[in-house]
Amino acid sequence: QIAIIEKWIATGANLNAGFEPNSPLIRIIPKEVQQPAPEKYPVPVPITAVAFNTDGSLLATSGYHEVVLWNPIDGAVVRRIGNVAERVYDLEFSADGKTLFVAAGTPAQLGEVKVFNVENGQLLGDWVSTDDAVFAIALSPDGTKLASAGADRAIRVFEVPSGKELLAIEDHADWVMDIAWSPDGTKLASASRDKTAKVFDLKTGDSLVTFNAHAQPVFGVGFSPDGAQVISSGADRQIRIWNVSDAAAVRAIGGFGGDVFRIVTTKEGLIYSSSADKTARIHKFADAGQVFSLAGHTDWVYSVAFNAASKRVAAGSYTGEVRLWNTDDGKEVKLIIAAPGYAPPAAVAK
Repeated sequence: QIAIIEKWIATGANLNAGFEPNSPLIRIIPKEVQQPAPEKYPVPVPITAVAFNTDGSLLATSGYHEVVLWNPIDGAVVRRIGNVAERVYDLEFSADGKTLFVAAGTPAQLGEVKVFNVENGQLLGDWVSTDDAVFAIALSPDGTKLASAGADRAIRVFEVPSGKELLAIEDHADWVMDIAWSPDGTKLASASRDKTAKVFDLKTGDSLVTFNAHAQPVFGVGFSPDGAQVISSGADRQIRIWNVSDAAAVRAIGGFGGDVFRIVTTKEGLIYSSSADKTARIHKFADAGQVFSLAGHTDWVYSVAFNAASKRVAAGSYTGEVRLWNTDDGKEVKLIIAAPGYAPPAAVAK
């Protein structure tokens, strides 16, 4: 907070620039352009976010002060988009593939949601400024709203494309790690470090139900295809499925050897997950059966994304690697070291 106040004073301490008097200083102070990403990475950085565009022709990955767009077939860099905070935590393309939404932050200093033109990297919007990281974003099913959540414990809903804030929910007692829309767009599920997952009514912002069974921090969340149940994952090494109506547990998916960080749910009834046990996995929602365990990573797998058009799963790890697998047979089809310009050390001959 001291650093924020010092910056405010340095910029003129102006409170008469069209802001509400009770607005946080972090929203009043003019933002600086973020420092540039390294031209060549000296070492890879953990891949905390991955996302495909709708047709699967682009794969976006988190970088250091940037987002990198890749050709997922040959692994070539297509574009580097800068002017984002130090760490990128979540990514989402618009349905038409023309817009990229970015959740990022510099821990204990800044959280932001930025909007970019995919074709040229132009900044289209800077919607959120908080004093700590934004961990998650999610587009509504119809693409007209974007929700965000992060270390300030708040969930916010914005109008797309204007960026107007429509709703703010402050119900969690700790960081909100993930959010997901119900298929009909009327509810939002959340996962929190306070060891709960919740469901909110988006007309009122009221909490409808709270799920406590993880008893550990909850990292990932999604809805069943019909919206009647929530899927959540966390530090208890479980994926849990429970009712929206009464928070009653329906089934649990175990067998993980570490925290389950991210989950992606599909309308076809599949659950994609990433875990600290060095795997990404695919399970069936209906019976919790495992379809594939996607191996190859050598460290924690932080992020996962699925693309129906190309039948590909991508998962990013602590080591800076992104691996892609075919969803038909579970075979690895591509390895990308997601660090532009990085030159791996030459193997030492024995």
